[in-house]
Amino acid sequence: MPQPTPTTSITHALDLADARHWTRKPPTRPATRLRHLLTTQPLEPLAARIFAYPAAVARWAEGDDLSDLNPTHAVLIEREIYRSWQPDVRRRAHQQILDHNGCVTAQLHARFTYTTPNGEFPDARLQRITEDLPALHASRLFEARHAQADDDELRRILADGIGEAHFFRALPHDQQQAALTINDLHLIQFYY
Repeated sequence: MPQPTPTTSITHALDLADARHWTRKPPTRPATRLRHLLTTQPLEPLAARIFAYPAAVARWAEGDDLSDLNPTHAVLIEREIYRSWQPDVRRRAHQQILDHNGCVTAQLHARFTYTTPNGEFPDARLQRITEDLPALHASRLFEARHAQADDDELRRILADGIGEAHFFRALPHDQQQAALTINDLHLIQFYY
């Protein structure tokens, strides 16, 4: 199974964690990957996501002429495979984790801003945190991912979970309204 790789995309970090639950491996050749992707989504949106012309994507999928497929395209095609491979297996794994009180652990390296009733307090320190998300936030994160939420929405959910699990658990009751914002994300990985 794929090893976790450093990323700053919460979406891709979730996809990498989901890959540990795959029951079979995805295709590895770009042409085969593109043929699979084209069975699950239209050509034009796929081409836009991998920053290529639709005609080039169609030609690459045929496998005859890959001369203009550069490493950036190959990485983006791989991300698309990770994003879309075995969606039913992904959903079952998420549900099983939530049903059995499984841990969703987030490891991140980031800067944060704290918002309290007294104002916003940015912290210039780059902090490395490994924390188990509360079940509610793990569920919200999975639901948002299934709904194809953008990275900003996933970042807000993650920030709420990290805030509750790591930063605000020791606050006095009258300060529980504090909120956390992830300002500068250098690395994010999930384990479950």
